[in-house]
Amino acid sequence: MADYWLLDQGSSRLKWQVRSGEGRVVERGDSAWSLPLGTPTLPEPTPSAIWLARVGNPARERSLLQAIRARLPGVPMHVVCPAANGPLGLRLDYDHNQLGADRYCALLGVLGQSAEPAVVVDAGTAVTIDLLDAGCRHLGGYILPGYVPGVRAVSDLLPDALRRTFPTALEDGPSSPNGPGHNTADALTGGWAQGLVAAIEHLGSEAWHNVSVAPRWWLTGGDGPWLSERLQREVRLEPDLVLAGLWQQALHDLDPGSVGSR
Repeated sequence: MADYWLLDQGSSRLKWQVRSGEGRVVERGDSAWSLPLGTPTLPEPTPSAIWLARVGNPARERSLLQAIRARLPGVPMHVVCPAANGPLGLRLDYDHNQLGADRYCALLGVLGQSAEPAVVVDAGTAVTIDLLDAGCRHLGGYILPGYVPGVRAVSDLLPDALRRTFPTALEDGPSSPNGPGHNTADALTGGWAQGLVAAIEHLGSEAWHNVSVAPRWWLTGGDGPWLSERLQREVRLEPDLVLAGLWQQALHDLDPGSVGSR
């Protein structure tokens, strides 16, 4: 059967999978690129169709689409646009014109595996927290600055001499101990990291006080691994949750009468 490309264009990286018609992942990868220099690395097999979930800089999206169309001019391209009533029974209590395609696909990725209440955390450049009830209804969500943007926003206000003491690889995640910092760099990076964890804990929990079934927590995004070690609860770490949801959208588009698979 035919192969399909699934592309998850985030704010800084492009992740992708090639899936067979049966849904088997036959190839995966990711790449980063900075405009105006070049285009990202793309899968090799020629697909029958392509599905794209994109957020971030519109110029990066245009560059990606131009590269795909130049190489594969006749291949159908489906750019995901969230719908108020989506596949797998998903219903949005949210302005669907403002919900990011990545958040939408992450919700579909969860519903493709479970209909239990869920807290869905995508920890990347931004941290998004979305709530799903047992009826596949999206109850809304929250958006926070991610670890690196948060630290940089505060550190930019500091004198140059202090800013130079900061870790050179913020993208690697928090490197300071969990306790109080003994210099400004550790105090700021540790404070933001612990504050971010505490905010996620609180915001993900506050809507569930009067429910009989506790939600399952799902975690994805580049900062998912270090967050999974700090959250004081069991979490399901799914690095490719957006791509899993993109596949559910593809199944729906290929056969609108299908409910997808759990």
